[in-house]
Amino acid sequence: MTAQQEKGKFNPEEFRAKLEEFIIQKAEFNTEEAQVFFPIFHKMKEEQRGLQKEIFALKRIPKDASLSEKDYANKIQRICELNTKMSQIQETYYKKMYKAVPAQKVYRAMIAEDIYHRMMLRQFGPQKRNHNHHKK
Repeated sequence: MTAQQEKGKFNPEEFRAKLEEFIIQKAEFNTEEAQVFFPIFHKMKEEQRGLQKEIFALKRIPKDASLSEKDYANKIQRICELNTKMSQIQETYYKKMYKAVPAQKVYRAMIAEDIYHRMMLRQFGPQKRNHNHHKK
């Protein structure tokens, strides 16, 4: 068990280092490829992070529930706009990635990231995730 798990606190630096290590292994990046890939990858994530925060904020249900139908429609529209922008950012950066390293390795990195996130979700509190609203 890592120190991060023992304390129950999220350590972003540790998470990032372990994610990189996992992606390097699964995508079979050599040192040079990893040095080119990760700055692009992290820049993409940085740009998406602000949009994701706004989406999460929009999805919070107000405690007073005093929003009108128009307010909810506006929230939905904004979430759709933000999701579109996130997809555009992702497309732009993935193109940069597979110009820098082989597309097959970028694909493997995409899959590895998904696997890693699922593993971390299972590790950090399955008792908190008893909700079925995230099923695909």
